[in-house]
Amino acid sequence: MALSLDFDVIHAHDWMTMIAGMEIKAKTGKPLVVHVHSLEVDRGGPQSKGWVYQVEKHGMEYADLLMPVSNFTGHIIHDYYQIPWSKIKPVHNGIRPVEPFKSEPMFKEKMVLFVGRLTRQKGPEFFVDIAERVLQKDQNVRFVMAGTGEYFNPLLERAAQRGIAHRFHLTGFLNLDKVRKLLSIADVYIMPSVSEPFGLSAVEAVQFGIPAVISKQSGVAEVLNGALKFDYWDINLAASYILNLLHDPVLVENVTQDAYKDLENISWDHAARKVIEGYNAFHLIPEMV
Repeated sequence: MALSLDFDVIHAHDWMTMIAGMEIKAKTGKPLVVHVHSLEVDRGGPQSKGWVYQVEKHGMEYADLLMPVSNFTGHIIHDYYQIPWSKIKPVHNGIRPVEPFKSEPMFKEKMVLFVGRLTRQKGPEFFVDIAERVLQKDQNVRFVMAGTGEYFNPLLERAAQRGIAHRFHLTGFLNLDKVRKLLSIADVYIMPSVSEPFGLSAVEAVQFGIPAVISKQSGVAEVLNGALKFDYWDINLAASYILNLLHDPVLVENVTQDAYKDLENISWDHAARKVIEGYNAFHLIPEMV
C-alpha cells in the first residue's frame, strides 16, 4: 500500500507503529520521523529493558528525527536509550479548547481531584500519602481518584490502613462527561506522576479554573508555568501546597490566572507549527511555511 502512494516523510507514533515505519523507510528510502508519546521506561521504570524497550531503541536509532512530547521525554530518550540530542526535537502536546462550567458540589467538604490510570507511572500511592498529610491538618477535605488500573485495590487497602478511607474515594472508570463534571466541582487538582511524558489532565484542570499541583517529573511542568510544582516524592511540599490553596483565596486566584495565561501556547495549532519547523530544520521535505 505505502509503495503505491506519493509522500515525502513517514511519521510514526510510539512503538506500535515503529516497525511499520522502519519497513516503509527501508523500501522507499523516505525519512522516518517517530513521535514519542510514552516510553517503556516511563511505564516500567529505568530497569524495564524487555522487548518493547528493544523495539523502541531500535526504532529510534533507525529514525531520522524524534519528536518527543516534552523535553522531559527527550532527556529519557537520550539518557536511557542513548540517542543523540542532535536528532531530538521536542514538540509539546496541544489541547482542544473547552467551555468550562461550575456545578453544585457533591460534598460539603473541599475536594482534591486526581484523574488518570492507576499505575506506577502516575504515582497514585503518593496521592494517598499526600492525602494523609493534608487530613492530619484539615479533616474538611475529600480526595477523589478517577481512573482504573492495577493499583485500584492496593490503593483502597492503603487508604484504609492509613485511616483515611472515610475521606478517600475511588470512582473507577469515568467517561469524559463525568470527568468534566468532577472538574467542575474540584477545588484543587493534583498530578503526582513519577514519569509523565506530558500530562494533559493537568491542562484540562487549568481550563476549568482549578489550581494545579503537579510533579516536576512531567512534560506539562515545562509549559504550565503558573502551576505549583513538586518532586513526586516530596509529599510534604505537595500537602503544603494543597493546604495553602484550600485556605488562601488570593493564592488560588494568582495560581489559576497565571496558569490560564499559559493555555495560549498549549494548542494543536502550535504543536503543528513545531512539527513543520522540525521537518524544515532537518530538511526532510520541501520547505513548508
